Amino acid sequence: MDAGSWWQALRRVPAPLVDVGLAVALTVAVALAITFGVEQGREPDALAYALAPTIGALSLLRRRWPLAVLLASAAALILYNQPDYPGLFSSVPLSVALVTAWAAGRRGWALAVVAWFGLTPLVFVAVSDLPGDYAARILSGAVSDLALLVALLLLGEAIRGRRALDAAHRLLLAEQERSEGLLLNVLPAPIADRLKRGEEPIADRFPEVTVLFADLVEFTASSDRSSPERVVQVLADLFTAFDRLAARHGLEKIKTVGDAYMVAGGLPVPRPDHAQAVAEMALAVREEAGRHRDPAGRPLQVRIGIDSGPVVAGVIGTAKFSYDLWGDTVNTASRMESTGVPGCIQVTDRAYRRLRDRYRFERRGPVQVKGKGELVTWFLVGRSDGSGPRA
Repeated sequence: MDAGSWWQALRRVPAPLVDVGLAVALTVAVALAITFGVEQGREPDALAYALAPTIGALSLLRRRWPLAVLLASAAALILYNQPDYPGLFSSVPLSVALVTAWAAGRRGWALAVVAWFGLTPLVFVAVSDLPGDYAARILSGAVSDLALLVALLLLGEAIRGRRALDAAHRLLLAEQERSEGLLLNVLPAPIADRLKRGEEPIADRFPEVTVLFADLVEFTASSDRSSPERVVQVLADLFTAFDRLAARHGLEKIKTVGDAYMVAGGLPVPRPDHAQAVAEMALAVREEAGRHRDPAGRPLQVRIGIDSGPVVAGVIGTAKFSYDLWGDTVNTASRMESTGVPGCIQVTDRAYRRLRDRYRFERRGPVQVKGKGELVTWFLVGRSDGSGPRA
């Protein structure tokens, strides 16, 4: 198992279990170091062995108070060294506290502790007139101790670096998730995937879709007499409800323009029942609008227009992406809305032919449509007897 795999496996172990395991291991290690000290002094007694559980207990608090645990561990070791107890490597009782303090960013204090326990013996030998064999024995132990203390600092730095990388990775993942969420707010998921793969330009021709436009009746006049906050709140509540309806019926919201709402069925993933899905959406939108009130407190009414036919769809823009539709079907659906009647759903003859077997209609007759001349249009009234809603 490599270092990365080892680290990931260790991170999956519950923190309390790790803490208890380290405390027990450290207690045993300190006790063994006292028993087999490199420099034997007087026979260790219960007070000497009290260092072992003290250091182990302190290690349990290292996550919350890394610096306090390091200083307390150092103080306990200094007190242990006052009597003529067996000498032991200071790196043993300081190991967990030293690594944790360094990894937590307490580098100055960690270096000070290492300097005290690692360099003090060297300074003592340098300034004292000691017998050669005794000085050599102290130097040997001091150099080994200093090497172990430095190794602990390197381990702490490795852990600190790994934590920094993990934190940066988590931030990156969070930012990617946030960016993807924002992208999915403006683009359909399949289109967003194509954009992330670097596809450019994104443009598709769909031979059969159904487009719906819904516009609020006399909303502008009502808005002029209300506060901006009230206007935005009314639109936000209403269009959020429309968004839920679009998702329920598997339709793609294209955009809102002012107080107009545009949705399409049959793209970006084609579906054979696009016209029926949009018809259900239209009936639901008309019903939903009646549950809301305009800024002046009056019930809202909508004009709805629907047409079915071919469109071109694609992504435009670089700084602000927009998934939009173009073609005669879009223009005609918009005209069906603008020439419609408040509270009614006006559809073209070709949309009517796709829906007449499942829904009830009233023939409106020829309507003068800008750019199209006279068109025969129909009002969608409701579902045929026995036909339930399709979601």
